Amino acid sequence: MKKILCIALVLAISFTLFGCSALEELDLPPLPDVDSIKEQQAEEVVETSAPVETMLPLPTPEPLAAEHVIVNISSYSETFLDPQHGTEPILEYSYQLPVVYVEGRDEISAVINEHIAHINETYQTGNDYGFGTHSGVNIYLEMATDNYTYMVNTGEESSPLPYFYGYTVKVPRGDEKILSLRYNIQDFIGGAHGNYVDRAYVFDTVSGERITLDMLSPDADAFKSFLHTYMLSLYEADEGGYYSERVAEENFFEGPVSDALAALIREGSWYLGDKGMVVFSDIYELGPYAAGICEFIIPYSELAAYIDARWLPAEKAGEGSFSVLPQSAIAEGSAQIIDRVTVDAEGEQLCLVAEGTVYDIRLSKVSYADRFYETAQLWACSYMEDCLLQLDIIVPEGIPDLMLRYTDGAGVEHTKLISRSGLDGSYTLIDDDIEAVG
Repeated sequence: MKKILCIALVLAISFTLFGCSALEELDLPPLPDVDSIKEQQAEEVVETSAPVETMLPLPTPEPLAAEHVIVNISSYSETFLDPQHGTEPILEYSYQLPVVYVEGRDEISAVINEHIAHINETYQTGNDYGFGTHSGVNIYLEMATDNYTYMVNTGEESSPLPYFYGYTVKVPRGDEKILSLRYNIQDFIGGAHGNYVDRAYVFDTVSGERITLDMLSPDADAFKSFLHTYMLSLYEADEGGYYSERVAEENFFEGPVSDALAALIREGSWYLGDKGMVVFSDIYELGPYAAGICEFIIPYSELAAYIDARWLPAEKAGEGSFSVLPQSAIAEGSAQIIDRVTVDAEGEQLCLVAEGTVYDIRLSKVSYADRFYETAQLWACSYMEDCLLQLDIIVPEGIPDLMLRYTDGAGVEHTKLISRSGLDGSYTLIDDDIEAVG
């Protein structure tokens, strides 16, 4: 088993540099040369993590029936301070950087990661690299600085600081055919609440190219017409339910609902997920802020007559489940190590052990408020079969903060929390429907 191809180090260094601002007194470093990323990828191949003496040796397994598709998602943040004294935060900035590894397709991995580099560059600078535009961190920094200057000059204290700008990434689907990434871009520059927008990007894990709507079907017009009809039928069949709460026919759009739904069939507002195709709106597009983003899910069973069969997910088979064990409990060389995820560098070394075959594995940070909410996705994998994932984590004795989701061969989804026994302190996986006490 190859260690995962990783350009995370190159990209992480590149993306901590921001574009030149008009605010010369801040002395921001220049933008990285995005066009050089491909050359750097070709010249620099590094491992995802430095060798650690306590890590188990990597065995060489038999070739697998299908390639693993693995996505490591790292989080970064930066605080910008006021230009006058350099002591007061005026802008909090955070983002996530996914790095993709398609087993057996190193060149494809590099192509997809270059696409991701340009997506991140778009969201950081506001420049359009073929994935649409966004304001960029420098615009928010300029606004935050102007706000700070206004507060200093007027003595006004009601203007909120710090501002916030950032984005997170999730993997709705990642397998030997398709990789879907959904970005959630958020900001706060005062007011009753912040704002957010979602954008999705879909890639072919065989060719590495970005997939557009027109590429999904041999008859793009008929396909889009079907999508529109199906979405409208979901809305019209809904009485007092999901769509009734999210679609307001007055004040938020002109013309009939049919026209408003047709406008959603566009690049960036769709992706192929684990259940089917998802088409979604922006906030305020169909209804009030409180209604949030409205999603329309078209099952693969309905899509099959319209889209190319190569985009349909392969059927799942076999039985499998997970257990969690200390690394010390795993006999050396007894299991294939698929990857390693460091959640807490100073944490304990554990192993998530796949017993049998499991699919669509997602590892996420969570927080609890009446139920568990996913706050940051950390790792995704297409499937695991009798192998393990190494973790460096701190498992709290109280409320769990790490969630494992996967699907078995029968298509049943499982959601587990990594926890510790209150009796002997041993590690365990528990269901996510527990209620916090105290």
